[in-house]
Amino acid sequence: MSLSGKSAIVTGSASGIGREIALTLAADGASITVADRNLEGAEAVARQIIESGGAARAAQVDVTNSGQVDAAVEGAAEAYGSLDILVNVAGFGFNSPIVDMREEDWDLVLGVNLKGQFLCARAAARRMIQQGNGGRIVNIASTAANNARYAGGAYCAAKAGVVQLTKVLALELGEYDITVNAVGPGFTETPATVESSDEYRSNFLAQVPARRSGRTSDIANAVLFLASPASEYVNGQTIYVDGGYSAGKLTVRG
Repeated sequence: MSLSGKSAIVTGSASGIGREIALTLAADGASITVADRNLEGAEAVARQIIESGGAARAAQVDVTNSGQVDAAVEGAAEAYGSLDILVNVAGFGFNSPIVDMREEDWDLVLGVNLKGQFLCARAAARRMIQQGNGGRIVNIASTAANNARYAGGAYCAAKAGVVQLTKVLALELGEYDITVNAVGPGFTETPATVESSDEYRSNFLAQVPARRSGRTSDIANAVLFLASPASEYVNGQTIYVDGGYSAGKLTVRG
């Protein structure tokens, strides 16, 4: 699954799952553009990759800003000669019942999690088509795409949109040898989930057959497969990396 000679952009890669994906792809030979709103954090990840013998650069990118997204894609292609892989990680969520949700909060969650992936995929696909060498786009979805969560309306809607966006992109880009797939993490240990209450954590993990939370490396390894030549005939799919959570509910037994 070597990515030697490939160039990748990983959005939202200053921390958490995105950081792990950037490090994993770099360790497998890819040259990485570490893209994040947090430039200082992105630069730290890029330095870590370089110090480990890899190639990396940092780019400050707001994924809801099409100008910044387009500039990041062109910058990556110019720096490394091509853009071969896009991993759409940037996203966030917060809890609010629909009846209490402010319109601007709905717009923000949908903007970052769904519109951001659209803008990045559009820019990357245009570049990949122009290059004529195919490519890989991997979107980060969530188990929330198929499992509704109380007070998670905006996030669930956005991630469900990511799953359908992935399928449409796969249909449209397949003729150019560009595959588009998604990875749907379950409850994964990140700086964000560390702040989850003990009650939420225990209730969630009670539904996971593996009886543990996910590691960022679990997600990164799935992305590595989808970004590599080994997955060339996998297209339009969402792989849920969730310890079996999406298979069913343990509390409902006959």
